[in-house]
Amino acid sequence: PPGRRTREKILNRFYRPHHATLTAAVDAALERHGHCLVIDGHSFPSTPLPYEFDQSTDRTEICIGTDPFHTPEQLAREFEDGFRQAGFSVARDRPFAGALVPAAYFKRDRRIAAVMVEVNRRLYMDEATGERLAGFDGFAARLRSILAAIILAATSRGRHEPA
Repeated sequence: PPGRRTREKILNRFYRPHHATLTAAVDAALERHGHCLVIDGHSFPSTPLPYEFDQSTDRTEICIGTDPFHTPEQLAREFEDGFRQAGFSVARDRPFAGALVPAAYFKRDRRIAAVMVEVNRRLYMDEATGERLAGFDGFAARLRSILAAIILAATSRGRHEPA
């Protein structure tokens, strides 16, 4: 593990600025709309890394991460159903769980809804080389379209506004 000084440098360079920006975006959404939806996007390897809790090799294409306080059941279902309807295999909180919420609001403010969307890397890259697959741009466009449709469905009821 990095030493204390290195850790502080990393926190100051990446973590703190990112979270300050996220908090400001959530603040703005709350001010403007009275509610906010945080979508935390990640990818995961097709085979588990040694540090991962879930060592199952049966990995879904899309993982929807949730938080008991910040992810209403209906919102989780909308994300799961949206990706399933688009033809993806989907699991909730497997292989990863949770959803990012700024610390100032975490477990304190239900106006902030959050969901994590994790994409299996085998869908868009050669994991051995790190190179993009030939269909990367089309896949990225498809993913944006699916997310836009899910967000539109979730926000059309007026419950959430993306940050």
